Amino acid sequence: MRKLIFILALVALATSCQSGKKEQSMPTKQIETGRLKVQLKSGNSLQYGDSIVIGFVSSEKIDSLQVFVNSKKEDAKVSGNNLCIATKQMTVGQKSITIEAFVGAQKRLYGYALLNLKSDIAPQMFKYKVVKQQKHNEQYYTQGLEFDGADLYEGTGLEGVSALYKVDAKTYKVLKVVDLPSNLFGEGISIMGNKIYQLTWRSQIGFIYNKQTFEQLGTFNYGTEGWGLTNNGKHLIMSDGTEHLYFIDTATMQEVRRIEVMNNQQSVQLLNELEYVDGLIYANVYCSNTIVAIDEKTGRVMKQIDMSGLSDQMKANNRIDVLNGIAYRHDTKQWFVTGKLWPSMFEVEFVKQ
Repeated sequence: MRKLIFILALVALATSCQSGKKEQSMPTKQIETGRLKVQLKSGNSLQYGDSIVIGFVSSEKIDSLQVFVNSKKEDAKVSGNNLCIATKQMTVGQKSITIEAFVGAQKRLYGYALLNLKSDIAPQMFKYKVVKQQKHNEQYYTQGLEFDGADLYEGTGLEGVSALYKVDAKTYKVLKVVDLPSNLFGEGISIMGNKIYQLTWRSQIGFIYNKQTFEQLGTFNYGTEGWGLTNNGKHLIMSDGTEHLYFIDTATMQEVRRIEVMNNQQSVQLLNELEYVDGLIYANVYCSNTIVAIDEKTGRVMKQIDMSGLSDQMKANNRIDVLNGIAYRHDTKQWFVTGKLWPSMFEVEFVKQ
């Protein structure tokens, strides 16, 4: 009798569990989705400040809609079957637009569009004037150059010889140095507070050092190549050789935003060594004699500096490589530039043309 009661209890328990599973797996009512026909009435190539005008067509009555530009929700004015989006608060570059329209409570329609938002201004053109030519270590494959007060720091590249240096700016005597592991190719550096940050090229690893002792405090990772590095006092700003600049939160070492760099004609790629001054990010354009100054909020190129002929002022040296290294001494408002394997560093003034 006890055995029979036990068996009946097991059957009841199994039935209860199966019933529970059925209840949990019951399908919920799915929301229907469909396509919304859209047309870029303002064109697919606009200037910063222009309004994006999109027409949309639906065979069903749309109750409401919302618009996303590069996954960020934007305000849009709707008039009939047209919507208008302002671009004054956007960054320039490629824009992916998604329109999500609601038909009642159970159906959504999606429309998509792509456009290119260029700068609305032509960059101001500058050349340079050499104020002073001074020593630079011609063994340094310069990847990062930065002043902290009167102290000059330099990050160098090439596997086996990559390092971080603190040097005397006038004599280039080494005051402090830390070598990178021999398998790593050093890249840009930047100083924030009591820490120095240094990138590597393709290893997707960066290093954090104590500024005074050069003791390694930690590492961080990023999902692209590391090229140039600077900061705006709040975030690190990193280049990766493309037209993009990445803003990194030093508390988490995670990307918090990015901008795409464009002039009034096209995107500007091969952004390399960086320097931040008064809201502008100055960048060496790799394998060229050009420095561009970029608005950190929008990505627009505000200035373009032609550094042609600077390397001609050094004695003939077949080993010299490209211009790369731009540093601003904030306390004296002086600009300095150099290049990879250059025997000289130059104090310069930028002269508007």
